[in-house]
Amino acid sequence: MAASVCLLLSTLASISLATWQLTVDGPNEARAGELVVLSAGYEVMSLEPGEKATPNFIWQVLPPDSATNCFRVCDDGRTLVFASRQIGCFHFVLAASDGETLQMVTHTLFNLGEQLQPIPLPPPDPEPEPQPQPEPSREYQALADWAAQKTTLLVTSDFFVREKTALIESLTEITTRIRHKEIPSAERARIEMRVLTRKKLDAVSRRSTAAWLTWETELARQLSQLEREGKLDSLEQVRQAFDAVVDGLVACETTVKDKPAANNGGR
Repeated sequence: MAASVCLLLSTLASISLATWQLTVDGPNEARAGELVVLSAGYEVMSLEPGEKATPNFIWQVLPPDSATNCFRVCDDGRTLVFASRQIGCFHFVLAASDGETLQMVTHTLFNLGEQLQPIPLPPPDPEPEPQPQPEPSREYQALADWAAQKTTLLVTSDFFVREKTALIESLTEITTRIRHKEIPSAERARIEMRVLTRKKLDAVSRRSTAAWLTWETELARQLSQLEREGKLDSLEQVRQAFDAVVDGLVACETTVKDKPAANNGGR
C-alpha cells in the first residue's frame, strides 16, 4: 500500500497544474466509538469558458485491517462515515479524477481513548492544631545557667568561638543518638560525650583540650550533683541535661575573639 501511495504521488508531480483542488473536511480527533463524518469536495481554481470539473471520488482507509467494517461511503463518494472503538491513528486517503487530472489527499484522524471523568479528590484533612511546647525542665535550668555564665570565665583561648561550636556539635550529636536509641545506657552516653568532645576540641587546636580542662572539670561536678539527686539515671535525663548545656553554650557571650583560620598553625 505504501508503494502504491508513492507511485500516485510521483504521478501527481508530473501532471500540469489542475483547474480544481481536492479537499477533505472533517475532524482530526475523535473519541473511540464516536461517529465521524468526512466530506470530499473540490475548489475550482481556473476553468475555461464552458469547462466543468466533475471528479469521481474513491476512498481508502489505512490501516485496512483495523478499518474493516468501520466505514461506509455514500453520496457518490462525497461522504465517508467512520466509527471504531480501536484506539489509534487512521489515515483516510481520497483520490479523485476528472478524466484528465488525478489528485489525492490524506486526512489523519486520531481515535482517542474514552474520556474519563476525573475522580474528585477528598477534601484535605484539617491542619492539626499546634501542640503546646512544654517549657524546659527547671530541673536542668541551673545547668544551662551555669554554662551561660561561667564558660567565658573558665575558658581563655584564642580559638574560643570554634571550640565552643565544636562542643555544641558534640553534645548535639550525642542527644540525637539518644533520641534515635543508638546509645544503650546513661553511663555510656556520658562516656561517649567525653570522648567526642575531646576529639572535636583536638581538631581545632592542640591546646584546645587543655584550655577547656577546667570547664570540663566543673561540668563533671555539676553532672555529679545531678546524679546524686537521681536526675541522671535514665537516657532521657542525660539528654535533657546535655540539651541544657547546649542552651547555655549558645547563650554565653563571647568575650574573646577567635583568631582567623590561617593562624591555626598553633596546632
